Amino acid sequence: MNQSIADYFSVLEEDVSRIIDLRGLEAPEPMVKILLTCSELGPDDTFVGRLPHAPHPLFPHLEARGLDWQLREDTDGSTLIAIRRRS
Repeated sequence: MNQSIADYFSVLEEDVSRIIDLRGLEAPEPMVKILLTCSELGPDDTFVGRLPHAPHPLFPHLEARGLDWQLREDTDGSTLIAIRRRS
């Protein structure tokens, strides 16, 4: 990765304490874990997860919950997703 995950997602380094690796989970576990975790996000919190691919079925659920997200596809084919509450 040429730039840090914090730079890519325009968040402060301390906001990204860890990346949750969801690649080994069977569907729908990644979506369930993301939605449960994001339901507890504070206004300045960021969830960052690694998935095997872009989670297109998740996007309408995030939108309905007032969450913003950004994706980054990595060279290994996985996708990083950063999710925050809308300001």
